This record gives sequence, structure tokens and C-alpha cells, in this order.
Amino acid sequence: MNDICRLLKRLKEDKDKIFAMATIIRVDGSAYRREGAKMLIGADGSYFGTISAGCLEEDLIYQAQEVINSLQAKTVNYDLRSEDDLSWGQSAGCDGDIEIYIEPIGWELSKFQQNTPLWPYIDQQLNKGLNMVSAKCLNGGAKQGTLILFSNNGDILGESEDKNIEQGLLPHINTFLHSGSKVNFFHIDELNSDYLFELYQPKELLFVFGAGPDAEPIVELASQLDFSVTIIDPRTSRCSEKYFPNADFRFIEHPESFFNKIQIPYDSFVLVMTHNFNRDQKILEYLLHAPPNYLGVLGPKRRTERLVSDKNLLSFIQSPIGLSIGAEGPEEISISVLAELIKIRNQSNSQIIDQSVSCSI
Repeated sequence: MNDICRLLKRLKEDKDKIFAMATIIRVDGSAYRREGAKMLIGADGSYFGTISAGCLEEDLIYQAQEVINSLQAKTVNYDLRSEDDLSWGQSAGCDGDIEIYIEPIGWELSKFQQNTPLWPYIDQQLNKGLNMVSAKCLNGGAKQGTLILFSNNGDILGESEDKNIEQGLLPHINTFLHSGSKVNFFHIDELNSDYLFELYQPKELLFVFGAGPDAEPIVELASQLDFSVTIIDPRTSRCSEKYFPNADFRFIEHPESFFNKIQIPYDSFVLVMTHNFNRDQKILEYLLHAPPNYLGVLGPKRRTERLVSDKNLLSFIQSPIGLSIGAEGPEEISISVLAELIKIRNQSNSQIIDQSVSCSI
């Protein structure tokens, strides 16, 4: 799950409110969610998102009130390993030790280089499809609370006030990016400080060719599961907000016209489901020149084999689409398709990050 994109959307909707953001920063053993999971907690006790199966939220709400009132971050620890049934997490079957960082957050509350509002800047960069790393000092005296943003190739975003901090962080940024983790702690001896490193990633791009009724539940579910969805179909009557209200972009165009305007990134996900043999064939002819991360074609495998003249390229195509769960009907099929996309996404995220790293330190 891409919690940061969901939380930024909520922050933007309530720009004038102050929240507490809780982030899991360490898990020893088993837990409902892993490092990097986030939730927002409001001053009224309401919350958005979840980081446990419900066993920690009540105490987190209490902790969050203190953070909101003081505007001071804190770290709390929950030991779920006790055999006492009244202990944290026993009702959910958890058996780990969890550390959670809680910080005050508002749309324009936090600033970074040259007094730039932090979260609008991060939102802007994520919408451009860029990965970022934040390095935040948790206990370094006068440096505490200092935050520096890095791009995913190690470049510093903005001008830092302290070049020694930059140089001390760079080797650890490189290590962090290669680790495939979303969150990690580093004690940096030369800075005599503990730093929390977090990776912020944009939503994965999903392109759906075909705006038939069977695409509706796929687009709806994909938008809920942190995909930025673009739907392409030449029919004005179908490629509309009426049928696809949750699509981020809708192109009422034939595939040839779309490809003349838009280049599909290599790390994207593509579903071909136009129900038109010739149209599907033209789409595949274009996409197989530079296959995306996932290329799925609706229909039986024998139909897909007929679509492709060079049979050596069939290995780049997933057909039929979706995990084999015996799904029937558009709703069940959408679940099987999204389950497959999530599986591919989770397997490839760390590989994509690792391939993009080229820090020069």
C-alpha cells in the first residue's frame, strides 16, 4: 500500500487542520503491518488509515492528542509478544515489538529548505512520478527535527544550510536506497545523531485500453489500491466520468492517436481489453517494442497467441490476466486482476529502486 499518497490527499482536503501522523518505523517479529505503514489522527480522535488490526488505535489516539497540542514529535513502543491476553495485539494474533513515530502534520505546517512548505512540495514531486527520500534528525541536539530531501539518485532537493550534514548523510542514502526498505534508522557517528530515512514513492501507473463494462470494477478497485489509472477508448459514450469516476485520466481516442501523444513508462502496468482483435493487435505491436513492467491481455491464451506474430515476444505478455482463483463475472475477475497487479508491484518495487540508484559519493 502507498499510504503517503492517500494521506497527502486527505491533508489537501483539510488544509487548515493539524493532524498527528503515526508511522511504523521498526517491527521485531510479526505485526499486522510493516515498516512504513502510516495513519493520520485528528484532534477530535478521528483517524484515517490503519497501522494495526485495531488493538493499538485507542492508545495512539491518546498519544496523538499530546503531539498535536505540543507540536512535538515522539516515539512510542508497543510490545505485542506478551502471553497475557490483556496485552497489546493479542486479540489480533500479533507477536512482535513495534516502534511508532508520531509527528504533528498539516498541509503547510512543516517547512524545509528556504522555508518551502514540505508536504505540498512532496505531493508535487510525486505527481510528477518522482521518488524521494527524506532524512529526518530524531535526536541530535540543535539538529533535531532537521529534514533534508533527496531524489532517488542521491541529489539534494534544495539548498542545505549545513554541508557537513549533507556529506554525512549521502553514503547512508545510497545504502538505504539499495536496501529496498521504505523506512530505516541510521545512527550516523560523524553527525552524532539518529536519522529516520523514509522513501516516498508515487502511485504506480495503470493504463487500461478499453472502456467496456468489465473495465469498470477494475478501474474502481485499482484506484482504491494506489494505482493512478488512465483509461483509453474512442467511444465518448463509454469513456466518461459517468462510468469511470475514479479514473485519473480519460482519453477519448484510438490507440494510435494516444501513442502519438503519450509514451508509456517502462515501469507501468497495462491492461489490453478492447474486445476488438485488430485494435488489440495494434496496441501490442506498439507496446512490445518496449514492454512495460506488466502487460496483460484479456481473453484466452490462444487468442493472445494469434495477436502476436513474433512468438518470442509472448513471454512479455500475461494472458489470461488475473490470478487463477476460479473467478466469474466482472467483480470477481477484477479482484483476481488486482491481486496479480499487487503481486507484481510488490515483487518489482525494490528492483526498480535498486536499478535507479546511481549515487556518486
